[in-house]
Amino acid sequence: MLAEGANASSAAFAVGYESVPQFTREYRRMFGCPPVQDMKVARGAMLAAA
Repeated sequence: MLAEGANASSAAFAVGYESVPQFTREYRRMFGCPPVQDMKVARGAMLAAA
C-alpha cells in the first residue's frame, strides 16, 4: 500500500477481498493493527529517515 500509494479499500479489492471490513479484520489479525494505523506509522518512519 505504501509503495503504490493505495488506501486500504483499493488494496482490499486488489488482493481479492469483496469486503473492506473483512480485509481490515484479517489485516489486524495478521499484523497487529489496522491498515490505516500501520500506514501512518510507515509514512512517519519514511519521513524520519529522509
